[in-house]
Amino acid sequence: MLRILKRNPDRMPMQRLGEYIREFAELLGTENIPVFKGIKKASTGLKASVSPERFQQVRLRLVQAVNSPESRPARNLRNIEALLGEDDIAQAQLLDADEQVVYMFRGKPELTSAQPRLVQSGTVDGVVTGLVGADDTMHLHLRDHLDRDLRLVLRDENLARELLGQFRKGLVRLSLHGTWIRVESGWIPEVNRCNVISFETLDDTALSKVFEGLAELPGNGWATAEDAMGEWIALRGLH
Repeated sequence: MLRILKRNPDRMPMQRLGEYIREFAELLGTENIPVFKGIKKASTGLKASVSPERFQQVRLRLVQAVNSPESRPARNLRNIEALLGEDDIAQAQLLDADEQVVYMFRGKPELTSAQPRLVQSGTVDGVVTGLVGADDTMHLHLRDHLDRDLRLVLRDENLARELLGQFRKGLVRLSLHGTWIRVESGWIPEVNRCNVISFETLDDTALSKVFEGLAELPGNGWATAEDAMGEWIALRGLH
């Protein structure tokens, strides 16, 4: 069962429920022929079943979804989380036949009164890991240098195509505008509340190579530095 927490079925448009059901079916694997078994009013519980001879294939598929971020099942997990974020739903559960939690989906973070937030423009650097959505609003997945998975809004189809071409190719810098929240690791864009305005690709040349090039320039102070990398780290305050 895909249990969408804190949202009763009578508050969910039928068309939207259909999108969740489709992603749920693809997560289980359409080749495993999951069948719809109804809706349980446990928040909103979308029930499905597969034949006993397909149990093992479904189990392996779910293990792959959780442990292999580049796999198709993992993409279905991200798609469901993107739907939750768009619907302002914080969490959902994937339950097995014994109603044990197999996976906890994270949609929109639940903000506490002590959690600062503000609307501003800013930039983030990272690697494009996914693009979800087929309508005018698309959702970009970005993994930043702290291994945080950010989810951002894209409304420009041409920009979306360009960013899709950067999928796992290297670092990009995104210019954003929207709501940011303060977490332990710093300010981050709130899930699906920041719009991508533009982007640029970043040079991913190793810093040691950059210093080697600088050291070759006449009169450059880095040439005489005993530990150029250490001095740079000290200047940047990255201890």
